Amino acid sequence: MKHVYLLLFIACYVPLSLHAQQCPRIVGIMANGCGTGIQESRNEFIVLVNGSVPLNVNDLNIILPSNGAIMPSNDDDFAANTGAVPTGGCISTVDDGAIIPPNTPFVIFMSNLVDVVYDFSSLCEQYGAVYLLYRNLLEPPLPTFLSQSNADTIKTVTLAVNGVAACYANYTWKQQVKGQSSRDGDFYRFPEPVDGKSVSNGFVNNGCASPVLYQNSNPLSGFTATYTEPSVQLNWTTAMELDAVQFEVNKSIDGYNFSNAGTVQAQGAAGSLSRYSYIDPGPVLRRTYYRLRIIDRQGNSVYSRTISVRAGNSGITLNNLYPNPVTDALIVDWTGTNSVKTQLSIRSLGGKILQTSTVTTVPGFNQYRLNTAQLSPGQYFLSMDYENDNIVEVFLKR
Repeated sequence: MKHVYLLLFIACYVPLSLHAQQCPRIVGIMANGCGTGIQESRNEFIVLVNGSVPLNVNDLNIILPSNGAIMPSNDDDFAANTGAVPTGGCISTVDDGAIIPPNTPFVIFMSNLVDVVYDFSSLCEQYGAVYLLYRNLLEPPLPTFLSQSNADTIKTVTLAVNGVAACYANYTWKQQVKGQSSRDGDFYRFPEPVDGKSVSNGFVNNGCASPVLYQNSNPLSGFTATYTEPSVQLNWTTAMELDAVQFEVNKSIDGYNFSNAGTVQAQGAAGSLSRYSYIDPGPVLRRTYYRLRIIDRQGNSVYSRTISVRAGNSGITLNNLYPNPVTDALIVDWTGTNSVKTQLSIRSLGGKILQTSTVTTVPGFNQYRLNTAQLSPGQYFLSMDYENDNIVEVFLKR
């Protein structure tokens, strides 16, 4: 099919009853699926990324432009795929009642008779895990996202969770008889909402290969925290900021749950070293964790690594965690100042302990190997707990 797209918008409005970080968000729509005729309708899909809490797919309520809706508490919205299976290496196909982990992408196909082998390898590389859902609809009577009219057309996607209008999405495109026509594989990308709105600058086309989502490069070349009673001073440098406009300082006392502690405006320098500092007035009474959220002009964002600082002297220093990403075994290297029992645990993003081992830290160099072969692909925490202190570090399982 040949259609011309001039402009596509998507806006997300997050009510006070559901924090924006908890809200799954739309990040892309395959508006012109690969294939011909009715096959295109089968092969359309929408890509979402879950928020910061686990999501039961039965809580989704998605009103689509055509072909009905995905309704909450409905146990037959989704079905097994009877067609072609996507590739990628980190894909899990799920059904009604499935739980999507925090900060994990999931793809909803508009049919369970997909007949194109999409390649989702770049999504796997970016996130480590991708979940697939298929609507319980063999032959969609109409395209869900693609308009077959040459007239101006307005279509709306509404997303709600647990009956709350967590996000509202409105995307609009105009078609013309003259001009560049769309092709199979036209995929519209949406950056993270800014002030409740996300604007797509148009489509990209990677054919039937994995659609490329927005992904910022991390401009940080250094990030440290220093405790000076009763406050903590954060220092960081950037080598090339490109479109960075703001650094959001996130703070946590457990390494899992973060809140915004303050913001620092970016200098906007490109190709030169820039230095920044931020003082958390405290008081800091225990180990405290910090990370930076780097936001660019388009509203896209990326997180720095998490660092920590402790009031007083710590008996353990984590030196290395490798390989990261990991496949079968994670090796932990640390230095101790005295003999102390230490608990090493692998936790889910929600903080649940999945595996734990108790060892004795000795003065000097220490090393321990953790079995990660049984873990599903995705992000996890390694926590080291000893006496009245703990250290938390993130790692990725392939």
